[in-house]
Amino acid sequence: MLFRSLITGGSGFIGTNFINFLSKFKVKIINIDKISRISTPEKFKKIKNKKYYTFIKYDLSNPKKIFNILNKEKFVLTNLRDFKKVLKITKNVYGIVHFGAIPIEDTQPNILQNNIIGTYNLFEAARINKVKRIIFASSNHAIGFHRRTTKLNELSTQRPDSHYGLSKAFGEDLSRFYADKFNIKSMCIRIGTCLKVPEDRRHLSTWISYDDLTQLVDIGLKHKAIHHEIVYGASRNKKSWWNNRRAYALGYKPKDSADKFNIKLLTKNEYKDKMALLFQGGVFTSANFKGKIKFIK
Repeated sequence: MLFRSLITGGSGFIGTNFINFLSKFKVKIINIDKISRISTPEKFKKIKNKKYYTFIKYDLSNPKKIFNILNKEKFVLTNLRDFKKVLKITKNVYGIVHFGAIPIEDTQPNILQNNIIGTYNLFEAARINKVKRIIFASSNHAIGFHRRTTKLNELSTQRPDSHYGLSKAFGEDLSRFYADKFNIKSMCIRIGTCLKVPEDRRHLSTWISYDDLTQLVDIGLKHKAIHHEIVYGASRNKKSWWNNRRAYALGYKPKDSADKFNIKLLTKNEYKDKMALLFQGGVFTSANFKGKIKFIK
């Protein structure tokens, strides 16, 4: 029997590349995604008709249909806020790669329902169904209120810069609790900027290629020494604000770097507002800001 891997948000930038990488191994893949304007399902042309691949389309906030695709398995169309349904889809699953979330800043009620309650339901269902590992897609916005002059590592204090960043900080703490209390091994990847190529000067510090992020997820699913880990989702960038020592200790060997884009990108003016240039979270820090910059050190 093949291991089953459940990928939430599997049709986005990150998910598509990871799924194509995972297809090289003897793993049954379940991709659950809403399909939005930033989804890239066309990248699944080579595997979409394979028996090991199943796609379930659902809207995280408003699910309506059930899709039984390819291999005749029955799935309950799942809203991560619906614990009973999440419980069903996590049965007989070895590992969960959790990319599903509202990926940008939104209202607190929307973030609460989708990113926080949804993530809690997934971990609790994993506990009940004895899932062995969870890879949690965290974000640099969990530490976005650190200044760019501060070099961070896996032990650095969380400083979320937004409701979105707060939900990622919650996910990191939740995964640590489930690792310590219930021995569900987990890796939290504080993803910087995952794009095909860097697009502005900030990305010279935060960029991670698709291949490098896929490598981190693979380490998280397979490395025997993992209990609970926080690593940074960044390629080998000389201008990085993060000491990714823990990822390297686990065997991470990034193949890519933003450095080759340096000359071109340095000519681009990143942001207009002063605050976005001070902090690692960029414009997430300045949006709706009512505090005093001098107190954020």
